[in-house]
Amino acid sequence: MSEKKKLKNELNSAQSQNVSNEDSGTVDFEDVYLSRGQLMWRAFKKNKLAMFGMWVLIVMYIAMIFADFLAPYNPFQQNLNHSLKKPTTVLSKYEVADLKTKMAPYVLPEISYIDSLDFTQNFKSMLFPSRIKVKYSDGRELAIIDKNVVEVKDDGTIVPKYLPKGRKLDEQFALANSIKLVVRTIKYAKIDGEWKQYSDETEEIEKLVFGVDNSLIEKGKNIRETTSRTARSVVAQNEGWKIGFYAVDEQEAMERLTAIRIEQEVIGIKYYDEEFNEHEISLDEAKIVSYDYKYYPVKFFVKSWGPDRTDPERVGYLFWIIPLHYHLFGVDNYDNNEYVSLNIFGSDRYGRDVWSRIIFASRVSLTIGFIGLFVTLVLSLFFGALAGFYGGLVDEIIMRFCEILMAIPGFYLLLMLRALLPIDLPSSQIYMLLIFILAFLGWPGRARIIRGQILAERQREYVEAAIALGFPDMRIMWRHIIPNLATYIIVSSTLSIPGYILGEAGLSYLGLGIREPSASWGNMLTAAQDVYILEKAPWLLIPGAFIFIVVLAFNFVGDGLRDAFDPRALG
Repeated sequence: MSEKKKLKNELNSAQSQNVSNEDSGTVDFEDVYLSRGQLMWRAFKKNKLAMFGMWVLIVMYIAMIFADFLAPYNPFQQNLNHSLKKPTTVLSKYEVADLKTKMAPYVLPEISYIDSLDFTQNFKSMLFPSRIKVKYSDGRELAIIDKNVVEVKDDGTIVPKYLPKGRKLDEQFALANSIKLVVRTIKYAKIDGEWKQYSDETEEIEKLVFGVDNSLIEKGKNIRETTSRTARSVVAQNEGWKIGFYAVDEQEAMERLTAIRIEQEVIGIKYYDEEFNEHEISLDEAKIVSYDYKYYPVKFFVKSWGPDRTDPERVGYLFWIIPLHYHLFGVDNYDNNEYVSLNIFGSDRYGRDVWSRIIFASRVSLTIGFIGLFVTLVLSLFFGALAGFYGGLVDEIIMRFCEILMAIPGFYLLLMLRALLPIDLPSSQIYMLLIFILAFLGWPGRARIIRGQILAERQREYVEAAIALGFPDMRIMWRHIIPNLATYIIVSSTLSIPGYILGEAGLSYLGLGIREPSASWGNMLTAAQDVYILEKAPWLLIPGAFIFIVVLAFNFVGDGLRDAFDPRALG
């Protein structure tokens, strides 16, 4: 019978005996024997922070392994339409003038643009008409519907797919490849208290800005006015000649030109049918009675970016082997709208998704500690064991060399070693070089401690007995002495991993580590050096929060392991 089954039987018999004793009015104590591993696990679980750190690290390393599945976008893909985009707002209510309803989560197209009125940069949601219903003067009604928001079934019937709840297909409708508003825009400048026109143009608009152009489609008109100094200065310098306004001194121009006004009016609707024939409806003979705008549902298991042989950067592989096209979450961009994206952590200055880059960057930041630690342990165990076991001249040479390395400030030595290497190396080579640089800095201190512990162990009776029996030196060292240092090695290794993560982050932050377009948590923080960026895009500091959490988790786990390996904590 195995020891585990034997222990189980003893526990069952003890429990039955306790039950019979309770019935008779007496209570006996139960003897339970735990193995050393169980005792260590019990001691580790008592440290709540260590348990918290362990689960944090488990989640982070699982996310690292499944980065391709968790990232909704290619971490290298740029979209300047979304430069410095704030975290996407996920909506659940659909509101237009005549319809308000709850819906499944969705997002709207967004863009960074320069406002034509006050010439300031803004980031706004966009309104793409998906359905515009007009009523003619003779009472006839017609709905122009974007073909992307409906579904054509096999039998030829058409049903709404991306129209909001409460909206049905009208009896009289036309499917369109695109819908545009024909808008007349008139611009005025107020000079010496009198409004003067300086621009009159007609344009076709297929996208509107929420909060700015809404009334264009709701009321047919839109009037905006500003006294912005920037707007007045731009108009005075670039458009003043159109109205005979000349001012050399900027202060004089600001005093005379006091306001800017833009009047817009929808004069028609233009659309192209499925055969790409052009149609135009003049609003002199019809008026807009209702409309809907496009929305893009947020879904799980969305087919998004994936492997593409024509584009080596467009990769997506599960476990680095299995081609992957589906991702955990994303947005259903059914008409490939370039302004649609779901950036839960915002985007950087190149419009790249910060969340996707953080997940991929974890592969660098979370693996460099373990690989660097392995190289450090090999060096420190080798040189520390030689110095401690043989002593004498070997000990003197190795320890003096360690002291020389330890006398040089670590950060400056780190910069010097990196500066000796070419700056334009590929990121894969830089990654390996960083590992060896960090390991080279880390082994001297650990080698000194191992040497001291081996000196103490060498005086023990079991070592002297092994020497007396004639065992080879290497066997005594690796089979007898080193295993007794396992507690120190495991605990110190766990506590030293954060140093490697911070070392890589520091070098990458300074531009000496992982380079663009590859991502690490350190080089992602370089975007946050600018005060303007910190003010306008604070979400670029999120990689720093990941560094902080992971380093703290490793320290918590290290403290828990130290308690678990302490014989006094085992009870």
